[in-house]
Amino acid sequence: MTAREQALAGLAQLYGDLERELQELRPRCDLSGRCCNFKKSGQTLFATDLEIDHLARTAPLVAGDDPELCPWWRGGLCHARDGRPLGCRVYFCDTTKKAELEEISGRYHARLKRLHDEGAPAPDGTDGLPYRYSPFVARVVELAR
Repeated sequence: MTAREQALAGLAQLYGDLERELQELRPRCDLSGRCCNFKKSGQTLFATDLEIDHLARTAPLVAGDDPELCPWWRGGLCHARDGRPLGCRVYFCDTTKKAELEEISGRYHARLKRLHDEGAPAPDGTDGLPYRYSPFVARVVELAR
């Protein structure tokens, strides 16, 4: 198994653990679409290439028409829900859980970073998994070309 395959398996485990923890916390989702409409939320979603690789395995990469919107957000719904990156998974409109969600986000991002570190290139530079944390929409557009 390659370092990338191991990291993708670890990412699936990370997402599963996160889902269980969020189910216990039960943050409210208003179904407002702010998580996908970056102009409305005032947020910039970042993701690693590993997360985008995971997403590409569940939904083809597409370059959207508007850099202020997630390209998979259509008709008020996420069309890549299974593959969405960590930032999407921990974004909730529920301000009553803000501190808990920030702590969870930081903790799971540290785990995500470790997946990259564990897959760091061998001394000869092979089988590497560099950590690249980029603005999501711009990176997806770049990779979709």
